[in-house]
Amino acid sequence: MTECSIIIVTFNGLHTFTIPCLRSVLDKTDEDFEIIVIDNNSNDGTQDYLRALSADEPRLKYILNATNRGFAGGNNDGLNAAAGDIIVLLNSDTQVSESWLTVMRSALLSDHSIGLLGPVTNAAGNEQKIFTVGATPEEILAEGRMWTEASAGDRFETARLSFFCVAMRRDVFNATGPLDERYGLGFFEDDDYCIRVRKAGYSLSCCEDAFVYHRGSASFDKVPCHVKNLLKRNKKILEQKFGRKYQSAHPRELHSALAASYLKEDGCSQKTLFKVANKLHLIRAMRPKNLLKKWMFTRRIRKMLTSCGHADPSLAALIQKHLHD
Repeated sequence: MTECSIIIVTFNGLHTFTIPCLRSVLDKTDEDFEIIVIDNNSNDGTQDYLRALSADEPRLKYILNATNRGFAGGNNDGLNAAAGDIIVLLNSDTQVSESWLTVMRSALLSDHSIGLLGPVTNAAGNEQKIFTVGATPEEILAEGRMWTEASAGDRFETARLSFFCVAMRRDVFNATGPLDERYGLGFFEDDDYCIRVRKAGYSLSCCEDAFVYHRGSASFDKVPCHVKNLLKRNKKILEQKFGRKYQSAHPRELHSALAASYLKEDGCSQKTLFKVANKLHLIRAMRPKNLLKKWMFTRRIRKMLTSCGHADPSLAALIQKHLHD
C-alpha cells in the first residue's frame, strides 16, 4: 500500500510550472509515494504530457477534468483518489528540496496532535516565509538548504498555514472532510480548512527543516479587478460560515513574534542569530510607511528582541543593522 499521496492541481503552465514541479518530486522524494495530478482542463499540452509520463512512471496517476473545478474542487478530486495514509496538497508552481517529505512525514507520525503541517518557503503571506535573494529556483533552493540545516527538528505552531504545500494524516482528513467548493476558483478555502482543522482539535505546525520553493503570485495591488472582487466575495463566505469577522495577523507581527521565540528558546547562539537576521530582513521591508507608525513599530520590536536576547552585543548589532531608521 502506498504510504504518501501527493496531490497536484494543474491548469496550463506546463513548461513553466508542471514539468519542473513533477521532476523535483520524482527526483527528490525518498518515501513510498504516489503523485495524483488533477488537470483542470488545460489547453497547453498538459494532458498529453501526463498521458505520456504515466506510461513510464508507475507512481503517477492523473485525472483530466472537462472543466476548471478550481483549487478546492481539483484537490477534492485528488483526495477522493488518494490511497496514502499521509496526504500532501502541493501547488504546481513549487519545487521541492531533498528530504522534504521524509521530514514532514516524520513530524506528522511522531506528534498526532498536529493536524496540518507545512514547510518554510520563499513566498508566503505568513511566518512560513524566509528571506531569500536568489534569482532562480536553484539559487533559492540552495538558500533554503542553509535554513533547514540551521533548523534541524525546529517547529512552530501557527494559526494559519499557506496551502502551497500542506500535509496531513488520513485520520485528520477523515475528521475534517473535503475542502469547501463554495469558494470557486480559489481564495480563502485554505483559511477555511485551517479553521476547521483547529475546530476538530488539532494544531497547525510549520516544519522549519523542510523547504519548498514557491513561485507565488503578484501582490494584491497588482492583481486584476475581478480577482479583488473574488477575494472580497470569498471572505464574506468565510465570515458568514463561521459567524465572525476574519482578519489574519499582519506578516510583520508574525515574523517579529517568531524571531522573539527563537531568542527565548535558544538564546543568542550562532544558529539563532542567523535565523533572527533572516527575519529582520523581512520585518524591515514590512515596516509601516507612516513615519510615526514606523517609529513606534521599530521601537517596540527593538525592545521585544533586546529583552529576549538579554542585551547580547551580537544581537544588538543585528538590530542596529536591520532596524535603523
